[in-house]
Amino acid sequence: MEKIMHQESHHFIRSRLVYTGVCFFSLFITQYYDDTHYTWIKKKLPFWESELVFVLFALVMATLTKLSVSKVNRIHKVKQAEGYDYDPNDLRFDSVSDVLKLSFFCMIASILCGVSGIAGGMVLGPLFLQYNMIPQVMSGTNQYITMISSISVVTQFIMLKQLNFEYAKIFGVLTLVFAYVGIKGVNIYISRSGKQSVILISLTVVLIIALVSLPIKRVIEQAQ
Repeated sequence: MEKIMHQESHHFIRSRLVYTGVCFFSLFITQYYDDTHYTWIKKKLPFWESELVFVLFALVMATLTKLSVSKVNRIHKVKQAEGYDYDPNDLRFDSVSDVLKLSFFCMIASILCGVSGIAGGMVLGPLFLQYNMIPQVMSGTNQYITMISSISVVTQFIMLKQLNFEYAKIFGVLTLVFAYVGIKGVNIYISRSGKQSVILISLTVVLIIALVSLPIKRVIEQAQ
């Protein structure tokens, strides 16, 4: 039980990093062999080989999902055996269908992220709130997901040799500074007022700006 509580209170643990690394590796390998944009690929794979890579990727993802579901069920069994006091609004997975339902909605959100280009954390925010997740917990989870998405995108640009490192340095520093200021300011406001609604307002504003900016960007590109 002590190990479970430690894992739930820390984002960066070895098992979680290994899991993320395997997902990244599988995704990148699949993209490398299914796309001619990468400079080290001399020719596109035959159709059957390309489809085989995709099938293997799907099997790896299904296996990882099965392992995750088994881990969640094991954690809940331990908590129930130890008499863990669940919060009334705590997210619980009492059956496999509960896990599959959340996984399905996360898959839909991931597709929307890929289509729209919006970071995964922002799209998943409303979904987490629908599951009665505490806004501060939702915010921390979104930040972690957004970090993973950003690392993935930057890695792809590096592999494509299309990353402008000068811009990356400038935006990287600005992002760190303003993210720290924003998080610190929100935490101070919540500690003084006890209201977490500011997180919901911020999420709504960011989502609106992101959704509006996409068609505007497209219109500008068409005009040019």
